[in-house]
Amino acid sequence: MYKGWQIARWETPVVDRDRVLMVSLIDTGGELVLVFEDTESSERLRWRVRFRKYPAYRNIDERYRVALWRWLDESGQRCGFTFTVTEPVPFASWDTDYLHDMVPATRHFVIATNDDVIEVLSGEEPVWEGIAAAAPDDPVPVKSIHLYVGEDDDAIHRLSADLKDRNRPQ
Repeated sequence: MYKGWQIARWETPVVDRDRVLMVSLIDTGGELVLVFEDTESSERLRWRVRFRKYPAYRNIDERYRVALWRWLDESGQRCGFTFTVTEPVPFASWDTDYLHDMVPATRHFVIATNDDVIEVLSGEEPVWEGIAAAAPDDPVPVKSIHLYVGEDDDAIHRLSADLKDRNRPQ
């Protein structure tokens, strides 16, 4: 799936923060609005990101993107937790290569959090803004268990085998 991907670091407030979590994702009124929190910072910093024009987005649980992390490491392209993707055939991994002809300026943005990998196709750079930090007694926005390549390889292998078994056609 990632063959031919060329990754470029995307400078954002969270590009070097590896424990950011998504608080919310709202797709409304032609705008995609995401809120992220750095749960490792004592201040529990938060940011809002607005994609004003976007033809597509996808949000995938980070656990199912192990191959992405492996590929980024193997190809020497790991460059932070926000990056842009260029493919030899534009948007081939989206099965929407025609989109490039319709909206030539569209770019493929990726925001990787501790729980999610959010990919957005947009013709405009999104707007990032700092917002009020989470209150100390606010619940932490957690939704999954975290497995780390190199530390939890056996558990990753079991999870992968289980997913293949459950998704095998009957």
